[in-house]
Amino acid sequence: MHRFRSPSRAIGLATLAVAAATLAAAPARAGSSTGTIGVSLNVNASCQVNGAAMASNLGQIGTIAFADQSGIFGDTTASLVATGGGNAISILCSPGQMPTLTIGTGANDSGGLHHLASGSNQVAYHLYKDAGTNNEITINQQLSLGTATTTAFSVPIYAKVNSGGVVLPAGAYTDTVQVTLAW
Repeated sequence: MHRFRSPSRAIGLATLAVAAATLAAAPARAGSSTGTIGVSLNVNASCQVNGAAMASNLGQIGTIAFADQSGIFGDTTASLVATGGGNAISILCSPGQMPTLTIGTGANDSGGLHHLASGSNQVAYHLYKDAGTNNEITINQQLSLGTATTTAFSVPIYAKVNSGGVVLPAGAYTDTVQVTLAW
């Protein structure tokens, strides 16, 4: 006796055979489990001065150069030129920090004043926060800059010198003032 197979039944059996072969070839899965990956970044509070990365020694952050004078002169002013350009010290700190800038002692200080020196000859000078020379920065004065944001603080410094009616000997008069940034 012949069994009659319908075409749809033959197709169904063929499909079932292919599916069984595919399942036999697939790896068996017993379950699954999940986990995590830890990702971290430590950002230390820091500041940049005139765009340079901080180091333990800032080096020279600017200069104040008075115009040449004759031996006797009245009030002469000058302003700081920051290393890298600009007319102020640029200080950019991590947001939320409260930096201070201390204008410290000079190499030739005496009597509570900064002095420019050429050998043993000296002349007193003063530093100021403003171009009008009304707000003096005294030796070791700490300047509070406020709370840091993503915008740099701009700290201009001005200077004034006067021969005091005395004729000064010719020479190159210099001084070096220490500056400390803390945050």
